[in-house]
Amino acid sequence: MDYSELVKAIQAGDDKKAGQLCSEAIPILKKYLISKVNASPENAEDAVQQMFEYVIPRIQKNEINSPTGLLSYMLTGARHSYYKIVRDFDLDRYDEMEEELVSEADQAWKLMNEDQESILLKCIKKLKSHYRDLVEFLFEHPEAESNDIAERFDISQNNAWIRKHRVLQQLNECVKQYF
Repeated sequence: MDYSELVKAIQAGDDKKAGQLCSEAIPILKKYLISKVNASPENAEDAVQQMFEYVIPRIQKNEINSPTGLLSYMLTGARHSYYKIVRDFDLDRYDEMEEELVSEADQAWKLMNEDQESILLKCIKKLKSHYRDLVEFLFEHPEAESNDIAERFDISQNNAWIRKHRVLQQLNECVKQYF
């Protein structure tokens, strides 16, 4: 997105165009906050809104002179707004809210774990049979060292180490394709 267009629209008083461009920027800014500072979607949305309430008047007053640096400015502003939301959190309501969050978080984790498990199973099925056997062994014995693997598969310790790292690398590359 060309953020210089947002600056021009705000300075020209074109509320329709500015609103459209802000709407396009909101998901980008929310994703940034969710991924970088672990904000909840609701807090991310509030932080982005607060950031726009700060940035738009600055643009109108010509205090932001570099449209090319606007994205960086908005990201920083949204992050600071999020930190302010977290800092000003009402601790008196924490116990009340904690009960609501636990069930939702558990449900979200369960869905995410099911998703990840499904992806991992797909990737394991793509492996050659001797690698699948090794992965099964590693899941059954997560603490297994190279010597345990070597003994189980009747191979050298060096070969066991190499196979383990190759299979983990293959699984990692496969899983990345789904994200």
